Amino acid sequence: MVPFLLRIYNVLRYCLLVLVMLLLTLTPLPLKVTLFMKTRPYLKMRRLLTMKRLLYILIVFILLVLIAISVFVAVINPNDFKPLIAEKIKESIGRELVIDGDINWSFWPNLGFSVENLALKNPKGFARSDLISLNKAEMSVSVMPLLSNTLDIGVISLYGAYVFIQTLPNGKSNLDNLISCSVLCSGVTAESASTSVNTSTPVSKDSTALSNLWTVSIAGLDLIDASASIRNDKVGKVNEISKLNLKVGKLAAGLWVPIEFNIEGKQDYRVFTVRSSLDVMLTADTMNYQFRQLSLFVAMKDSKFELESFILNANRLSLALPATISLSAKGKVNDLNFTTSGTTQFMVDKSMVNISLSDFNLSSVLSNSVSLGSDINVDLKSAVDFDVIAKKLSFSKLLATIDEVTVEGNASVVLAQIPDIRFALHSKHIDFNVFSKLINMKLSSNVAAFVPSFKNSQEDNKTEKKVPINDIEPDLSAFYGLDITGNITFGHVIIGNIKVSDVDLTFMVNRGKVNLRQFNAKLYGGTVSSKGTLDLTVSPAKYQLTKEIKNVNIQPLMMDLVQKNILSGIGNIHVNLSGIGLSEQRLRSGITGTFTINFVNGGIDGINFSKIIRDGEKILKGKHGFHTGETKKIDFNALTATVNFVNGNASTYNLNFEGPAMRIRSSGVTNLLTATLQFKVFAYVMGTKKEQGDKNIMIPFSIGGTWQVPTYDFDVKKFVFFNKILEQKVRKEAERGLMKFFNYKSDNNEVKKVGD
Repeated sequence: MVPFLLRIYNVLRYCLLVLVMLLLTLTPLPLKVTLFMKTRPYLKMRRLLTMKRLLYILIVFILLVLIAISVFVAVINPNDFKPLIAEKIKESIGRELVIDGDINWSFWPNLGFSVENLALKNPKGFARSDLISLNKAEMSVSVMPLLSNTLDIGVISLYGAYVFIQTLPNGKSNLDNLISCSVLCSGVTAESASTSVNTSTPVSKDSTALSNLWTVSIAGLDLIDASASIRNDKVGKVNEISKLNLKVGKLAAGLWVPIEFNIEGKQDYRVFTVRSSLDVMLTADTMNYQFRQLSLFVAMKDSKFELESFILNANRLSLALPATISLSAKGKVNDLNFTTSGTTQFMVDKSMVNISLSDFNLSSVLSNSVSLGSDINVDLKSAVDFDVIAKKLSFSKLLATIDEVTVEGNASVVLAQIPDIRFALHSKHIDFNVFSKLINMKLSSNVAAFVPSFKNSQEDNKTEKKVPINDIEPDLSAFYGLDITGNITFGHVIIGNIKVSDVDLTFMVNRGKVNLRQFNAKLYGGTVSSKGTLDLTVSPAKYQLTKEIKNVNIQPLMMDLVQKNILSGIGNIHVNLSGIGLSEQRLRSGITGTFTINFVNGGIDGINFSKIIRDGEKILKGKHGFHTGETKKIDFNALTATVNFVNGNASTYNLNFEGPAMRIRSSGVTNLLTATLQFKVFAYVMGTKKEQGDKNIMIPFSIGGTWQVPTYDFDVKKFVFFNKILEQKVRKEAERGLMKFFNYKSDNNEVKKVGD
């Protein structure tokens, strides 16, 4: 466009020069009479002739301009250039350009043109025929500034622009050939330009000098009612911009250029709105651009997330100068409402290598009257640095507070295809019940639901409802995109009602593989240590866990864990488990390994062997009317067992109970899928020290039912068979009863046979 305007300017200048020479030729010769030349009439006449000549020159110039414009308009029709323009576009980028509307010229007061209904076509095979379409475009150039080597372009206006970008399932895009052709053509142009420079160096210098004489300014840019669609059939996503308006003020070096834009669109199922305004200072060096009065508004909404408003304001942005930034946000995630505000000092160094956020403060309030009950206050303070070359984001002096929970430490993130995350966090006291409010769950209740409740079937006649076991593997694909190594140390921790201290946890997650390197803690007077691995790269997932619990006081632990006094004593537990699958069904059926316990100086609630013995004695004497209000507890000096997990069963064959007056040996199995119990228990009631040996009483019984409703059955036959003394007493009682019934003598052999 600029060379064309220069050509017109030169033609008009040459016409003016010819006109001046013609007028000078027609001028009459001066009078040679000196006395007459000095008279006043002659001087007056001379002035009148000069004014008339100037008027004639101006009139002729205007007529020439009008004639030139008329000839230009009559001879040159811009619409005749449509095929040429389309051909050049075809040669340049390999696409067809269609101009359905007219190309119109305007010459006064500005030289400009407008074009309507323009479209750049897509290749065949795409959903839409147009890559780019435009309803109307307008541009103007001021005529008079051209005389002073100034190219003053007016406002460039684009109406109804639309861009359609599509990626097919095979990965082919409608931009592929366009980009490759542009690169190829630019390469040819560069080669031609290089040849031209090598052969015509003086011309190149003259052209450069000429271009430096011109000053270019643009009054502004208006993009009105534009839209775009980005469709990726390969991943099944569609991003749409339904409305885009852009207004740019006068573009000139050394002036603040106002820019405003607003965007409305849709990304998959999420709709969004973006509005922004700022001023830009343009300079010859783009590195010295400055921005001020930056304002950004974003709103977004989908089925689960709603961002009512996100507002960011910055007073001024430029290299090596700190900028004050403030932000605020308000929205909703599911049923959780949040309000956030923050401030920071932002700075980019001259080399644009280091970006820093100092005094970063962020405060949030989470609220939901239904699940949380009360608001949760979250505060975050940190210093943030970003190394552009290393792509490393560092958080130092990190201090996070959630209600009364405070965590401090440092962290870093290396931006890559899979981000590399490293952190070390510490807290003197942390209550995880604050976090449990966020997900509306109680940790202790979940554990209590899994622990069996020892109740006698005679006391609970409720029908147990069987719930089907879930066999769906959890979706843990998010772990494939993680590379995390972290260390966490806590002074005191509360999880549900459980209290833990001196926690030291180190773990690693690397592309679907989870490694619990160490977990050490103090728990109710004892210690806990654990290690484990989880491999999610295979399907179903594999896991392995080892845990060592030493000298833990069991009674307060069980009270805090399940709010029931089930077991007491000092406990030692060793766990070595592995398995395949993380669904509930696979966790029960696929687990293998051992679980070893060694408890001393404790007791078991829910079982009263003294009552069982008395009930057995009443059965032998034919009496009934058992008492059910007695305390069910049995003390022990030692309780040891090894539980083996295999094929969905947990079995033990060496459960030993050593009590002050009782010994228990037990073996059996429980099915983890059906939750059934099958255990045989042999209790030995010890006599006094004088009655040790064969006079100990053995009490056999079995435990059946389910975890929630166990049953206890006393085996009378085995009880009599394994206890000789009781057998003799039973025989005598039977003989005495028969003699009284039949009125026989005590030495009657028939009665003895019946007694046997």
